[in-house]
Amino acid sequence: MSDVLLVLAGKELHDDLARCSAAAGYSMVIAEAERARHQWMRAAAVVADADSLRVLGAVGLPRRPGLFAVSAPDGDGELWRSGLALGADGGFVLPDEEGALVAALTRVREPRRHRAGAVAVVPGHGGAGASTLAAAVALVAARSAKVLLLDVDQAGAGADLMLGLEAAAGLRWPDVNGETGAIGGAALRAAVPRTRGVGVLAGARDAAVPLLPETVMAVLDAGRGNGDVVVADVGREPGPVAAGVVDSVDLTVVVACATVPSVAATRRTVARMLADREPALLVRGPSPSGLTARQVADSIGLPLLAHLRPEPALAARCESGGLVLRRFSPLVKAAEAVCERLGVPAR
Repeated sequence: MSDVLLVLAGKELHDDLARCSAAAGYSMVIAEAERARHQWMRAAAVVADADSLRVLGAVGLPRRPGLFAVSAPDGDGELWRSGLALGADGGFVLPDEEGALVAALTRVREPRRHRAGAVAVVPGHGGAGASTLAAAVALVAARSAKVLLLDVDQAGAGADLMLGLEAAAGLRWPDVNGETGAIGGAALRAAVPRTRGVGVLAGARDAAVPLLPETVMAVLDAGRGNGDVVVADVGREPGPVAAGVVDSVDLTVVVACATVPSVAATRRTVARMLADREPALLVRGPSPSGLTARQVADSIGLPLLAHLRPEPALAARCESGGLVLRRFSPLVKAAEAVCERLGVPAR
């Protein structure tokens, strides 16, 4: 079934999908979502409408690449976007977006390079230092790989500011918001601001447009598919963007300080955002009350990945043209620990 397009959609979409299937070189097989488990992983690609996506989410099928959500013009657009929770590569309204769907289906059949790793960094509480760690992880990973740093924390100062790129030309989130599975990884790499081997996609200084989850997922997938290690600075507000990123990455790292209030706040953050996940914890010292990193991890209930010792003058260095890492510094060692857990050579 290597050239089969599995269609899980109502009859009103069958003619449109038959044209798309033929144009992309597939044989079309129609099935019902309740009884599609056998074909689910064997088909080269799958298209599903809103009703089928709802069923697929309920029956617990494993995530797979090459899944596309489809809708008629009068369909429930927000509902078919729920396909992102199943790892959908994009959504298309038919017949208006037949060309885009054909292009996406064609790309599925093209040989794909090995997907690079991805990590999400989540602050357990305000001021935890997650954005600094995310930037450091990106810079350390760039020693051995191309890196894309995604700033999806809309309440933060901006990853471009952290790396001294706030005035650099290149794409920002408002430039790509609304795009879906048609984003090309190579074009994305060439268009975003870059420094020291790290491409950065952040918000615009003067725009506060909410990020669309389907755009963020498409960008993340495009970067990984193009061989870029993706580091996502997620923020601590739950929502479809944060949930989609955390669901898509290989590793989630929670950052917390070694204080009693920080432990309490981090436990709430984990319960709100990461209850069904398996994140690792990075603890930032010092502790005014003498708490050890292990005690903090045990209190929060997460495995300890690393302990970040205090680094004098780090904040001042970040204020002076962007973060610059110092060899053998505590921040570098913590970032190397994250990279090693992700499987990215840190040296």
